[in-house]
Amino acid sequence: MSARAPRLLVVAGYDPSGAGIDADREALAGLALDVRLVVTALTEQDAGGVRRIGARGTGLWLPEALRELPIAALKFGLLPSREDVQAAAELVRAAREAAGEQPIHAVVDPVLASSSGSRFLSREDAREYLRSLLPARVVLTPNLDELAELTGADRERLVHEPQVRVEAARTLLELGAQALVVKGGHGAESPARDLVLERGAPAEWLAHERIPGGKVRGSGCRFAARLAAKLALGASLREAAREASAHVLEKLRAASARA
Repeated sequence: MSARAPRLLVVAGYDPSGAGIDADREALAGLALDVRLVVTALTEQDAGGVRRIGARGTGLWLPEALRELPIAALKFGLLPSREDVQAAAELVRAAREAAGEQPIHAVVDPVLASSSGSRFLSREDAREYLRSLLPARVVLTPNLDELAELTGADRERLVHEPQVRVEAARTLLELGAQALVVKGGHGAESPARDLVLERGAPAEWLAHERIPGGKVRGSGCRFAARLAAKLALGASLREAAREASAHVLEKLRAASARA
């Protein structure tokens, strides 16, 4: 790896079922990046749910992450406690200070619960995203369930009324987020539509096909990792979101063909 390759720091949990940091690593394979990985928690989970969350604690993972600075971009996955969310915001600020004039993209996949529905964070602790991480000017990549929880918007309206997604996303910009990419996979429309919303810019919709029967562990992890990678490599948010979606769709097609 060239020393001049942009450095991408991934801070996420380990999931033995194939999501988490292993999905990040797979999504980033082959890109011209210097990828560094820091684990926040060692989880025990499968399709039936989360059995245990072995949080490492900020006293372990935060110093490891700080040693990787300076970086071009950050990607956060599982942050298993309120203190971990606060430490993530501290890391974003430190990364920007270390970078000087270079812009730093911080992509946050708000992993609040597993795909089976098991909670990683209590609902009260999840509000630390609003208190700490959004004011750090991050790029948030929620699905519709996560958008509903973070904003209090009605989930069914988010599923069936795309304009309600725009209104909900704007409330998170008002709380400090730099941008949002709201994934539309849980929406009712076909083709599916992802929402890209940046400060000072109109909402944009990126349409993509639905893949029947395709299931991939860690699709949200892969999307956020790929988005951060493309931002680190100089793409616009729209370009990065389009490429991240294409990457996940390729995985879903392969899974569907095997089903």
